[in-house]
Amino acid sequence: IQHDYSFNFWIGCHKFTEGCKNCYMFIAQQRRTVDPTLIRRCTTTWGQPLKWQRKAKKAGEYKSVFACSYSDFFLPEADGWRDDAWALIRQTPNLIWQLASKRTHLIAERLPKDWGDGYKNVWLGTSVELKKYLPRLDYLREIPCALRWVDFAPTLEDLMPELAEHIDGIGWVNASGETGCNAVEPRPFDLQWARNIRDLCIEKGIPFFLSQTAGRARYPA
Repeated sequence: IQHDYSFNFWIGCHKFTEGCKNCYMFIAQQRRTVDPTLIRRCTTTWGQPLKWQRKAKKAGEYKSVFACSYSDFFLPEADGWRDDAWALIRQTPNLIWQLASKRTHLIAERLPKDWGDGYKNVWLGTSVELKKYLPRLDYLREIPCALRWVDFAPTLEDLMPELAEHIDGIGWVNASGETGCNAVEPRPFDLQWARNIRDLCIEKGIPFFLSQTAGRARYPA
């Protein structure tokens, strides 16, 4: 996934589905002996996007920000902070925010009141690892927004042919194997699964990216 910056409004999450088994956030936090299920607001970094905004505006550019790599933007536990997050997003129109969530069924009721057809600088996305979770794309497609995207990460099985029934309305697609985070053995990843997604995207005219194949473990779990 291409982005210029990464930013966390809050940190911490709960494992939700099979794709979360070897989540890098859990591994990283456990290495620091921090409870990864403790949802906590980041308090010292909220000024960074305003600096990025000033720099981008001065240069007449737009920069992308991948948000909540260490959490889920639509976690219910973050409801008390989300209005502040939306306010920051509104203050940074030169930043294109990539907001990710596996919990796409929760998005609609957590959008700001002035969402309308969507903020021009917000792209909503999700990840799908198995066929049974393809309906996440259907929830996403019901939400008006500037662009919808999906990261098939980690891709744990061949998603065809069912994927063809869910992919319309998606603006770009990424696929990848599991990294293992240099801590655990990554689960199997077949490049043919990615080729099948790529071929469907070509047919539909959707940009496709392959970010990585499965990594190799270097340290014991």
